[in-house]
Amino acid sequence: MKTPAESAAMLDRGGRPTVRNLLDLLVFDPMKGTLRLDGERLVMQRAVMVLDLRRELLRLLGPAEARVFLIRQGFLSGQSDARFVREAWPGLNIGDAFTAGTRLHMFSGTVRVETVHNDFDLRRKRFSGEFLWHNSLEANVLGKGQIAAGPVCWTQIGYASGYASEFFKTLIVYKETACAAAGHKACRVIGKPAEAWGANDPEVTLFRERIVRPSEEIVPQLTLPIRAAEPPSNDLDRILLAPVQERLGRVAASGLPTLILGAPGTGRWRAACRLHRLRGGSGEPRRIAAAAITPEVLRELSNASREAERRGASAETLVVDDIEDVPRALQARLAAVLEEEGAAGAPHLVALSSWPASRLARDPAFRRELWLALSAAPIELLALANRPGDRLALAEALLTGLSRRLGQTGASFDQEAARLVGEATWPGNLPEMRAVLAAVLAARDPSGPIRACEIAAQLTRLSDPPPPQDGFPSWLGAALDSGGLSMEALERDIYAAATARTSGNLSAAARLLGLSRAQLAYRLHSKTGTTPPDGRA
Repeated sequence: MKTPAESAAMLDRGGRPTVRNLLDLLVFDPMKGTLRLDGERLVMQRAVMVLDLRRELLRLLGPAEARVFLIRQGFLSGQSDARFVREAWPGLNIGDAFTAGTRLHMFSGTVRVETVHNDFDLRRKRFSGEFLWHNSLEANVLGKGQIAAGPVCWTQIGYASGYASEFFKTLIVYKETACAAAGHKACRVIGKPAEAWGANDPEVTLFRERIVRPSEEIVPQLTLPIRAAEPPSNDLDRILLAPVQERLGRVAASGLPTLILGAPGTGRWRAACRLHRLRGGSGEPRRIAAAAITPEVLRELSNASREAERRGASAETLVVDDIEDVPRALQARLAAVLEEEGAAGAPHLVALSSWPASRLARDPAFRRELWLALSAAPIELLALANRPGDRLALAEALLTGLSRRLGQTGASFDQEAARLVGEATWPGNLPEMRAVLAAVLAARDPSGPIRACEIAAQLTRLSDPPPPQDGFPSWLGAALDSGGLSMEALERDIYAAATARTSGNLSAAARLLGLSRAQLAYRLHSKTGTTPPDGRA
């Protein structure tokens, strides 16, 4: 993309991401007909289409309702861009992430932003900003020689308000005090928290009643219900979670504890994050291993629930990995904490498990009260072996991110490679697919599409070794031939070997054997009479 020489210096102004950073992340794929910014799809269109839409809204709805519509459209867009910046650059300084809004606004081709002053303290929710907008698209809505009666940059006012409100987690209202369409040299905008404008300020009232929390029917002429905007997601998440997206939405609205089932690599953590965002959470939810749950952790959860309820704060989301590994002595107490789910501030618990629901329901090491607390809304993610129609799309989404990371933007599969990717069963699910594609990209010449032989070579290299011809390990065959095989001794030896290999870590040993920690502790105690190192049988 060309930039006039006299303007090139502006590409590197401000913190990250600079406009130059944004340009570097812009990728056009002619094979797919897509234009993407760090994976998020953009649409390029002529400015006249935006102005024509505005004129039609004015004609159909009248100035007052058209203004509300465009401000709300801009507000939602600003919120979405704020979330995009936080997710695309998770380690970014929070100040840079906030001020990136002015650079994104300019990058879109809508306006050139000049900062007059921008004073903010995100932690204390203090903000005062004043900006000049030059060459505003909306200010060009009138014909040459025409003068507007007042400010007309409605979508941009909404965008600035939405972006800032998302970062401060409180309503920020921008006002346009001067507008180029009304004859001024540039548009001048001022932003403050709603409280700073005053409770009876008409613009604050408009934002509270029609923009942030619109009425059931924003535009009287429309009779179809307007759905709430969903949190943004990347292509990989969208494809991976498509079969359970509707169920995730219902579960999020219910507030019930959630059980997400699936083999490793099927997207359980991604589903948990999606559920967290659908419930209004930001960033990533809190995550803890089931084996790390202690009485102290349960007390902390219960206390946090009561404190959140007292303050009227929203509940946190807690994701528990390998829920079957929660020590059996604590399972009933965890179930009791979950009984508070209906109360304000109670934790939203999302339990992850690689076990099928039938095993959790029947296994004696998993207490029935905990199963019942989690069983109302289970969500099961299928292995890639059972998703033949999605394998190629998932691989293409993974390839986009990996190729960008490795500096091979635009990498694609040839026809035979695409067929092989779609036909492979990928027993290791997403981690295996990611490992194969990363290895292919690291080993290949970046010119030309990826070929089937490159995929096949890495699939072979990373596949599990084949089993013995007779289907039995050699040591087992020898033991059977000798007639000296004792099941009880063999079982003791297996438990002892797994425990020794993990230096006495019972949870790790249980995972090696495909058991829960509670199951292994019980079997060790019953078979050998030994007690686990932490004293919990």
